[in-house]
Amino acid sequence: MSINSGWRYSTNTFAVNTRESNVKMLSLSTDTHAKLKAEETNPAIAAILLIYEPVFFAYRDIDQQYGVKSGEYAGNTVGWEQYLDQMPQKLRQWESLIRFVYVEDTPQEIAIFPNKRSPFESGTYESRLDALGALKIKTSADLSLAAAASQITSFYNAALGARLVQQTSEGSLGQIADLRENQRLILANEMTGVLGQLMFIHRYNLVEVERYFDLSLLRDTREESPVELGGGINSLQIINLTELIGEINATPATVIRMKNTSSNAVTLIFYGANNPSDSPGAGPQFTLMPGQTLEKTVAELHLDTLTNFNVQNTSAFAGTWEVKILL
Repeated sequence: MSINSGWRYSTNTFAVNTRESNVKMLSLSTDTHAKLKAEETNPAIAAILLIYEPVFFAYRDIDQQYGVKSGEYAGNTVGWEQYLDQMPQKLRQWESLIRFVYVEDTPQEIAIFPNKRSPFESGTYESRLDALGALKIKTSADLSLAAAASQITSFYNAALGARLVQQTSEGSLGQIADLRENQRLILANEMTGVLGQLMFIHRYNLVEVERYFDLSLLRDTREESPVELGGGINSLQIINLTELIGEINATPATVIRMKNTSSNAVTLIFYGANNPSDSPGAGPQFTLMPGQTLEKTVAELHLDTLTNFNVQNTSAFAGTWEVKILL
């Protein structure tokens, strides 16, 4: 019996292979960007970068914004005001893409830019963000403007993420997580476009295409299922997760997803340690509040050098936790 799996290029390998991990997507897309950047003097590669780079930068910024909001970073990300400063230059780029399809002052173009640049460059923060959101919706609804829509949506996602970082509402972290997932899919589409263009450039020697992608992140030949753990943790308790996880075939690049699933005000710290009962201190430590999720590689947790992976409840209340190891 044979199974018809369909044409392999009908599936976006970049979306599929990063579905479980933003760490993997960031690593994969950063590697491709660096390799393209190294050959930017080639006009064909420069043309690819012109489309890919804004989408990649937006994803990277949103990932940093998620880290800022979850307390992982100190705040070294592009701020909301800086996105406003970029708007005039971005508008000129988007206008050229849109007016390549719809000539200026035609009914279609007027529907997209009824008040030209004014709504984007003046008014309150919220009105300018709303104008950008409306432009995203208009271009996304028109397949002939797909190239412009990808650029505009990417900028909007990153700008909205920066705005949410400035705000303190409880739902901001979840909104940024949604933006990051939306941008991951847009970036996966653009990476497929990069692949297609590189295949055309190197169509007489396709092995050259491999130079632009970290295939170790795309070729997962292991058959193990993810390791999923969870449980309760008492006030001030330290749990040694290494003992619970047991023997697995992890590598320094293996991704560990940690989550604080507590229903009350419980602070959890996940960290590498020399001993099962050690408090945080020997290596990097990551603090999660209730509902927060964080992904780190084995190397980033220093679990390739430290022998124990622990979680500590630093609060006065009992809580719960979850860990998923993406093998």
